[in-house]
Amino acid sequence: MPFHMPGHKRAPLGGGLPWQLDITETAGFDDLKDPRGILRDLTRRAAARWSADEAWIGVNGSTGAILAGIRAMTKRGDTVLAARNCHVSVFHAMELCALRPVFLEPEWLPAWGVYGALSQRTLDNALRTHPEAALCIVTSPTYEGILSPLECPIPLFADAAHGAAIVTGNHGAHLPLPRADLAAVSLHKTLPALTQTALLLSCGPRVDREKVSREMRVFQTSSPSYVLLASVAHCLALLEEHREDWFAAWERRLDAFYAHARRWRGLRLFNAENHDRGKLLIHCDAEHAAAHLRHLKIEPEYARGNLLLLMTSCCDTDEAMARLTAALDALDAHCPPAPPPAPRPAPLPEGFLDDPSRWAVEYPPGVPTQNLS
Repeated sequence: MPFHMPGHKRAPLGGGLPWQLDITETAGFDDLKDPRGILRDLTRRAAARWSADEAWIGVNGSTGAILAGIRAMTKRGDTVLAARNCHVSVFHAMELCALRPVFLEPEWLPAWGVYGALSQRTLDNALRTHPEAALCIVTSPTYEGILSPLECPIPLFADAAHGAAIVTGNHGAHLPLPRADLAAVSLHKTLPALTQTALLLSCGPRVDREKVSREMRVFQTSSPSYVLLASVAHCLALLEEHREDWFAAWERRLDAFYAHARRWRGLRLFNAENHDRGKLLIHCDAEHAAAHLRHLKIEPEYARGNLLLLMTSCCDTDEAMARLTAALDALDAHCPPAPPPAPRPAPLPEGFLDDPSRWAVEYPPGVPTQNLS
């Protein structure tokens, strides 16, 4: 008989909501702020699954994990290197922590209007120019699925006294853990988990685990949802039981899709070695394409200008991929020419974050909206 929060008392109140799962930190259910029981076991399982030294469960998405990680790895006034196309939470962390950003420009892919990989040369030049940098923040994969050579930041910082690297891999929970001191991944974006579930994963001796734990408490609610925590546990259980078979089937579906896409005459499918193939990035008249797909009850992830993005996962079915392929075949037969790609965003000026009052109400000029999710 629950004489404690939450107020619905786990009564079956309808609405399709999981009332029975919505509990709080009662006896036997541990405490995410100081996990010592079942939640501690869950973090250990997560660390083992991603081959990390330590894992922290996030119920405030990768956003909370990124804010916590950056704050734990820096002190006020530090210089940080950050990719120009970093997640919006990185900008927020730099403002909140009074950091001095040095923005790194990844390769620009003009035919597509998106950023490509962050190159070794760009990293080398930045470190030579700013040897005082305390942290390097790399986004990989990007929203469009572009992967950067993540072996670069760690060796480059290996001889630095305090330098470290964080990978904001929000869209890469299904990929191998990148070589970084910390990596934030959103479970819900590409794996079978509920929205807002994430992990912050550490590798290497430069991570102060007590600091990270403290900052995770700062940037998460003190009343975490056990519905979300149960989702993390169930996601891990599904991966432990089905990952090999599910991911092999996913790969076969993608092989078939990419082979079929070579027949298209109007649509162009992005295909590069450093790209997560699960992100189907298509060059076309995106608004026309989105209207066509929605008419067929298919909702894309993103559609703007010349870019249509469709996200796949291990939970897609053969039937779903067949429906999508047929819909795109029909689109290829009558899709109008794609509009011009987006121009390269303007470089951010020095001192961009010096005026928090402006930053509080405006996103950085020129940042494509896809970087905000």
